[in-house]
Amino acid sequence: MAITFQRSTLSILLATALMPGLGSADESQQPLENIEVVGVTPLSGVGLAANKIPVNIQTATAEDIERQQALDISDFMNQAMMSISINHAQNNPFQPDLKFRGFTASPLVGNAQGISVYQDGIRINEPFGDAVNFELLPKSAIASMNMMSGSNPLFGLNTLGGALSLHTKNGFTHPGHSLEAYSGSFGRDSGTIETGGNYGNFAYFATGSITKEDGWRDFSPSRVEQFFTNLSYQNDTTSLDFGVTLVDSDLNGNGPAPVEMVKADREAAFTHPDNTQNELRMFTLNGSHWLNDYTMLAANTYYRRSDRSTFNGDGSELEIDGANIVDDDGGVITPFAPLGFNGSEEFIALNNTSETEQDSYGFGFQATFLNDVLERENQLIVGAAYDTSDVDYSSQAEIARFTDTRGTSGTGFIVDETVVDGEIETDIFSLFFTNTLSLTERLDLTFGGRYNWIQIDISGTSEGGAQDLNESGNKHVFKRFNPTVGFTYALQDNLTAYGNYSESNRAPTPSELTCSEESSPCSYPNAFLSDPPLDDVIARTIEAGFRGQNGSINWSAGAFYTQLKDDLFFFPDVEDDVNDPRLTLGNFDNIDKTARAGLELAANGLHDNLRWFSSYSYVRATFEDRFLYAREVDDDVETFEVTKGDRLPGIPEHNIKIGVDYAFTPKLSIGATASYQSSQYFRGDEANQDKKISAYRVVNLHGRYKLNKNVQFFAKVDNLFDSQYQNFGLYGEPDEAPGLDLEDPRFVGAGAPRAGWIGFKVSL
Repeated sequence: MAITFQRSTLSILLATALMPGLGSADESQQPLENIEVVGVTPLSGVGLAANKIPVNIQTATAEDIERQQALDISDFMNQAMMSISINHAQNNPFQPDLKFRGFTASPLVGNAQGISVYQDGIRINEPFGDAVNFELLPKSAIASMNMMSGSNPLFGLNTLGGALSLHTKNGFTHPGHSLEAYSGSFGRDSGTIETGGNYGNFAYFATGSITKEDGWRDFSPSRVEQFFTNLSYQNDTTSLDFGVTLVDSDLNGNGPAPVEMVKADREAAFTHPDNTQNELRMFTLNGSHWLNDYTMLAANTYYRRSDRSTFNGDGSELEIDGANIVDDDGGVITPFAPLGFNGSEEFIALNNTSETEQDSYGFGFQATFLNDVLERENQLIVGAAYDTSDVDYSSQAEIARFTDTRGTSGTGFIVDETVVDGEIETDIFSLFFTNTLSLTERLDLTFGGRYNWIQIDISGTSEGGAQDLNESGNKHVFKRFNPTVGFTYALQDNLTAYGNYSESNRAPTPSELTCSEESSPCSYPNAFLSDPPLDDVIARTIEAGFRGQNGSINWSAGAFYTQLKDDLFFFPDVEDDVNDPRLTLGNFDNIDKTARAGLELAANGLHDNLRWFSSYSYVRATFEDRFLYAREVDDDVETFEVTKGDRLPGIPEHNIKIGVDYAFTPKLSIGATASYQSSQYFRGDEANQDKKISAYRVVNLHGRYKLNKNVQFFAKVDNLFDSQYQNFGLYGEPDEAPGLDLEDPRFVGAGAPRAGWIGFKVSL
């Protein structure tokens, strides 16, 4: 029967996608080897042949990640994927701001998140702030990854510029056992174990890793412990996977340093510590079942607990006046003598701490129908999802003294105005569908959409109990239907054109919703006040391009334009009558429009013993609105006007990546990656008035020697030519810490110096 062939063909395509390089001995199936299948929704399902998807897609497998010897997923993407760059705002390799087409996935609460991230169909953007903690994604557990471009509504909230979908290993796709370890620069040591196997219809997979390092900057040790396991069941019609992800991390990223300090000593920290501890416990259950040859059902459910503790030693606006510690408006905070100050301290520090407990759970369901329509191949997917989360957030600032190394020592005195105790309940419900119809043998039409309903209920107290959100009420509801429509047309057997229009939305986060009252500025990134509501951000993307294959070379060329309506912007507050000792105050507000437009070119190939890739991307990220913002300049408040066409800070326009791997012998292979990022504006220079952060180039080397089929050795060198570069910048106050005589307000996140590691892997 034709329909039976259809389902079996799809099953073979899925197997090909999940097990790259695994070929079939049956010659009749050989043409299917080059067909790549990509999931078009977060839930696992049938998927769709990549040449029928009307957007640009970048894919990678566990083998690609291992070959690159990247530290984690973000490091791999930065080296190998098009239109991706990194901002080291924290200066910790596990805490990057990842940019794709000018949109952000970041661990920092308060950043405007524009990329949704999924692990086995579970959205892992944190409930509080939509942040993405990359160290909570175990690299050794990843079987494949897809970077979907555009405002794809099927991937839900935050998919303004793209969606990253990760799929984990199981004992059917990755049987075997291995032990891997490496050591080298910055005191970094890492060990990973993997084991997997299958027995009839049952399989298991487990992996664990520990990575610790001293860090290349002063006072910046980190430790990450990851564990993942999967228990699976499969038969001809049904699959079931139970996954457990456990991660503990202790990260010190002491943030950007004044540009004058970096010139004198790149390893120095301005103030410290800046410590973040994350603890993740996630349990997932995914299943699929073929009801018949026409219909497949898929579902998942999960429980996720993510706890976060931060400790940030920083400067403050406080000073000693007479017998008291006062704020910059002369308001008395407390007498200094009982806190151990002797009256001679010129600088007073703060220990800013926070605790975030996040519990979330939910489920998703979808049905895939493969019935022909008017005797044409058709795939229809309909589904629903529900997610709910409870977040307890607390923060405070403790008066502290600076140590000789610009560390901090607490006094035990908590500033009442900084105390926050908040609770956030979030409910998200969505309905979605997508349909791909083969209008002709060459033309495929895809259309779909997703309805999102989100309710955010905020309660608790702020300013030491002065604000009671339970009395005023702080409930926000956002709802929207986001459509998408696109096509692919096979101009030739090896050349396809595509075009697509899509919409998506991002609801304001609790940290934005409670920090939007201009008369009550809060400490960036968040405090809790009963503030006016904000509008959700609406993204609209149009993109088009070509992709093709010439012999062993695969290539793509495309252009895109994304407009954001009611984008959110943090307006710094520089008034001197705010009774708050913290340095960075302000509020969030909607601005009319921003836009990202760009061009993307990519090619890759495999010729004899040479594997290579190259890409170029141009991203023009601009403000499309006129507005004013203020910044302190030379102890005076200066107002700047942003006009239409001014560039968004932190986003390089030009991005070039090249990679090669050459197998000199069956045992020895050596490879390299090279990247170029053009200049970018400092955060705080939205009006584009000052100097940019300079462009930079980085070259990395990696190599591998297979002693035999079970033992191999590997080595890598990052930043081969020891380029001294910066990839992040903002304006700050360099005169708020002792022992320094600095005037330049620019702070930068410096790139790591040349470093090398060696290791081994034993496989059974």
